[in-house]
Amino acid sequence: MKEFTQNGITLVFYQKPEDEKFSFLIKNNEEMTELLLSNVSQKRIKEKDIFFAKKGIFEKIENNLLTNEKTEMNNPIIELAERCQRMYRESMVTRVVGKEGADHNPTITVEIELPNGKIYTASGINQKTAKQAAAEKALLEL
Repeated sequence: MKEFTQNGITLVFYQKPEDEKFSFLIKNNEEMTELLLSNVSQKRIKEKDIFFAKKGIFEKIENNLLTNEKTEMNNPIIELAERCQRMYRESMVTRVVGKEGADHNPTITVEIELPNGKIYTASGINQKTAKQAAAEKALLEL
């Protein structure tokens, strides 16, 4: 069993006998554990991945990204669009601002402009991944 504490929250990774993978929970908080497990794709991880899993889980907790709606966690574009509508009563604007590299291996750069004028830029191997990365940047600041 491995325990990590950050900001008063203890994350526990435990291993069942004869199992090579670890499961995890938030100590003394069943409700938050359920939310966490409903918002992660991998519920059991290898020991070598515990460091990265711990970091990602604490980031989700700190940024209040644990919700009951799994779609919001899986699609930052939808989450950002919904927040823009709630906060500004307007839609965000997205645009492709660049494409570099060969056709079989391009790098696409996308901008997302929020109704408040802030612009977030990110690149990816296709338009979708670039847009998701830009939306994640915006969500971290909202």
